[in-house]
Amino acid sequence: MAASIVVLLALVMAAIGVGGGFLLTRSRIPPSLVSSTAATTVKVASTPFDDSRSVTLNVALGQSSTVTSPVSGTVTRISIRAGGVLKSGQAAFDVNAQPMLALHTSVPPYRSLTSGMRGTDAAALNAALRRLGQGAPDSDRMTWDTITAYNAIARSVGARQLSGDSGWAIDPGWFVWLPADSVTVKQVSVAVGRQIDAGQDLFVTSATAVKATLPNSVADIVSGRRKLTIDKQEFDVPDGTVELTDPAVLAAIDGSTAFRMASLGGDSATASGTGSATGGDGSAGGGTVSVPYSWRLTRPLTALTVPPSAIYDVVAGKGCVSVDGKPTPVRIIASQLGKTMVSVDGKTMAFDHVDVIPRTAEHCSAQGGE
Repeated sequence: MAASIVVLLALVMAAIGVGGGFLLTRSRIPPSLVSSTAATTVKVASTPFDDSRSVTLNVALGQSSTVTSPVSGTVTRISIRAGGVLKSGQAAFDVNAQPMLALHTSVPPYRSLTSGMRGTDAAALNAALRRLGQGAPDSDRMTWDTITAYNAIARSVGARQLSGDSGWAIDPGWFVWLPADSVTVKQVSVAVGRQIDAGQDLFVTSATAVKATLPNSVADIVSGRRKLTIDKQEFDVPDGTVELTDPAVLAAIDGSTAFRMASLGGDSATASGTGSATGGDGSAGGGTVSVPYSWRLTRPLTALTVPPSAIYDVVAGKGCVSVDGKPTPVRIIASQLGKTMVSVDGKTMAFDHVDVIPRTAEHCSAQGGE
């Protein structure tokens, strides 16, 4: 037994010796084959860049509104609730088992309209129907096209339609007037089974958007025309725009989830008021809410990725790179993961490589134009 152990130990020691000799005698890479200089140029990768990012709008609020019933009867169904959204063209509630169409017109209905009549109320009705995708005339005259368009909207929700029995006339009792194309319901004032009279309060809306202001500055933003996205709707924002007052944009803001959460005091946005405004809904008017959306460049840039060391002579986000020792103007658009993204203007040839360390200190002839 002792002899076997001695033999085993001898074999182990022999193996260790052979291995150590191999390591000591292993051939090394000849010094002549090892590069003694660092790379002087580097390949440049290019990719589309739309500078997509979040932007917070400061939305000024108007007054809240009380919406009233245009008819008398028994409430048989309610299709609205506190915190919900009611849009023009939808049914607000049922009276005597008849759905009541809700409609926003810029001029509230105040008289009976028949085919051939003209006025600002007729023009507002036509415009409201066109916004809902109907072929109402673009004029201040009520025509048969107006009647056809109205009936199409009424039919879609089961509301009463214009007919010969009514003299093809539409009066203030035909629909619930809304103060905006989209409203957020703050409080409902009726209940199923209750008797209501024409002119009685139905519900109170949260304050609607009257103006949206863009922030004074956004860090590292790339200038240019942009697309603002509000609940999957996109709107053009020209470069340099400060305020958004377009009715279509404000209607989209009113109907958006982010605005609704902000105006009802949600956690997704901060609310502030001035004067007598209280809370996020600005129910007394004059309040503001900060609401986040997203936007991007309308025309994406071609971004070139270069090492930070390649850029010199930087002034106000513009600078130069050295391409084969020649100065080339660039505009810095972003930095990430130790790399810098730049773009060139339409007069400058794009490049596929750049000097890692500039081989010239010469100024660019036209720094970083767009």
